[in-house]
Amino acid sequence: MAAAPPPPVRLRLEEIAAVKRIVAEHFGPEAEVRVFGSRARLDARGGDLDLHVRVPGETPPLSVEIRVGNVLEKAMDDRHVDLILLGSADPPRRIDEVALEMGVLL
Repeated sequence: MAAAPPPPVRLRLEEIAAVKRIVAEHFGPEAEVRVFGSRARLDARGGDLDLHVRVPGETPPLSVEIRVGNVLEKAMDDRHVDLILLGSADPPRRIDEVALEMGVLL
């Protein structure tokens, strides 16, 4: 059986693996992480890393979002990461709707 192709995002395979590992460590293996914004567009250049994570239960506090965002930035060689969290029990905001619709699931 052939391995699945990498998701169509502008990240190296090791960066994708690091993002998935960090998200799973902090939010559990059920968390869904999506890349959206310019890094989800193969025709774009540069840009920060916009991540949307849907976590089980309620949305974690902002302090958790900031802390995990800092961990992700270090793993991305200090590239700026915009991390947005949404709890599966919470109604989506407009930014969540955009990320869920336009984002690429890792």
